[in-house]
Amino acid sequence: MKILVAEDDAISRRMLESALTKWEYEVVLARDGAEAWEILQSAEAPPLAILDWQMPGMDGLEICRKVRQRQESPYTYIILLTARDQKEDVLTGMEAGADDYLTKPFDPHKLQVRLRAGKRILDLQAQLLASLDALGEARRREVEIGAKIQQTLLLGQPPDAVPEAQAATLTIPSQQIDGDFYDFFQHHNRCFDVLVGDVMGKGVPAALLGAAIKSHFMRALSQLLSISEPDQLPQPEEIVARVHQEVTGRFIGLEFFATFIYARFDLAAGRIAFVDAGHTRTLHFRKRDGACVLLEGNNMPLGSSEKEVYRQVVVPFASGDLFTFYSDGVTEARSPSGELYGEDRLVALVQAHGHLQPQALVEEVRRAVIAYSGSEKFADDLTCVAVQIMEEGRGKREEGTENPTLNTQYPIPDAHASITVSGALEDLASIRQFVRSFCRDLSPPGLEEEGVDALELAVNEAASNVMRHAYSGRADRRITIEMEAFPDRIVVRLQHRGEGFDPAAVPPPDFDGSREGGFGIHIIQATMDAVDYSCDAQGTHCIRLIKMRKGSTQDGVDSR
Repeated sequence: MKILVAEDDAISRRMLESALTKWEYEVVLARDGAEAWEILQSAEAPPLAILDWQMPGMDGLEICRKVRQRQESPYTYIILLTARDQKEDVLTGMEAGADDYLTKPFDPHKLQVRLRAGKRILDLQAQLLASLDALGEARRREVEIGAKIQQTLLLGQPPDAVPEAQAATLTIPSQQIDGDFYDFFQHHNRCFDVLVGDVMGKGVPAALLGAAIKSHFMRALSQLLSISEPDQLPQPEEIVARVHQEVTGRFIGLEFFATFIYARFDLAAGRIAFVDAGHTRTLHFRKRDGACVLLEGNNMPLGSSEKEVYRQVVVPFASGDLFTFYSDGVTEARSPSGELYGEDRLVALVQAHGHLQPQALVEEVRRAVIAYSGSEKFADDLTCVAVQIMEEGRGKREEGTENPTLNTQYPIPDAHASITVSGALEDLASIRQFVRSFCRDLSPPGLEEEGVDALELAVNEAASNVMRHAYSGRADRRITIEMEAFPDRIVVRLQHRGEGFDPAAVPPPDFDGSREGGFGIHIIQATMDAVDYSCDAQGTHCIRLIKMRKGSTQDGVDSR
């Protein structure tokens, strides 16, 4: 090991050189402080230095201070050599940066002990640096692995065979590996699902769990499709329920959870049905009025509770509407002063640029967040998925299925709500309350009290028929009820996947009591202004009920 000896006294310098050479050290000599400082700045500087306190030009204390002011150079172990032996002198030397202290004339035995101590410290430091280098290399490999996981397992590709919609994605990886993920599942050219999520935590474990969740969603969808009727799709809430059943117990054991949104775009029906599990609120830009509406559900993140029941929310959309899904890496990006980018800024950006196509919009998001934070590096992954409805989502029904009294054009409703219930008769009370609450909250009032009673009765009878005959009272099946209010009418849709129903095959009721049955359909037809039954290509049956609002007539009743 090299040792620097800086001593202006020739005799002392020769004695130190002789002793160190005898102990098999490589000695580098300096005759004053300036020469010693020049040697210590060189690439081959000795790791250990013996400095005389008093030297011409630059003394030992000044060299100590200069050495300690360096930030990135290898550590230099310094022994200060002096004739001073007062405690105050020792303290002054140590405060200047010396590691040890030896008085003149030096004792060879004490010097040898101090050199061994210094060598041990330098060896430990070398081991520490080697460990840090190894950790850095491991971190680099972890980042590489995480990037591969993210690209191959966490991030899906937007559908390219949907002529009526466009989708674009944005991902800016953080300096750490995160659990952001997204994917797309296309069912046919007018229906596809979008999954966007984020696993709590950092590093490869979060990325692996994100990949596992994606895999469970694909498996759940595949399993449900295999047991469904031909051309019948499982609902988003059914898919999420299957994933929840499989993974929540394991996530609780691992102390992890994940937020996500699973959304289905049904272009034929002109609506999005989604399950929101504690994820950031989706932005729905409506082209017709330029408004940006925040969509959210009421469910907890996946892995929070095994008792959670996931329910979907249904929202209509129109041509030109745009949906923006994103991770909290967007809204939690910070400015140089530490302020969050926030949801309000993102809403304003989407509202200002909602006319852009998805790829241009996500680029605006990227540009805005980078400009706000003043950096292209973020503490969290920045993920954004934009979906735009390019053509009219609700087209005409198949040839031969039109009801001549129903016009199939779909304007935007003034109000919309939906509820999903089980096939158990006990849920009829919830349905009646849902209908009455929807009508009560309309402004201006949609129906007189008598009209509300009639609508409530008709919906109750229709739902009861589905529960009794289509589902045979099975509580594990689902009925989705949507209500929409237009200026002149209220439209109710009851959707189910049970046995089909042909109202023409049901004979009219006998009012003399000679035969039971048929009264439910009679009540529905007698109280509603229009009734329509249909079934789409996926096997979802729909009962559509229309009640005209006060001041309107039945002429030109349409299927809105």
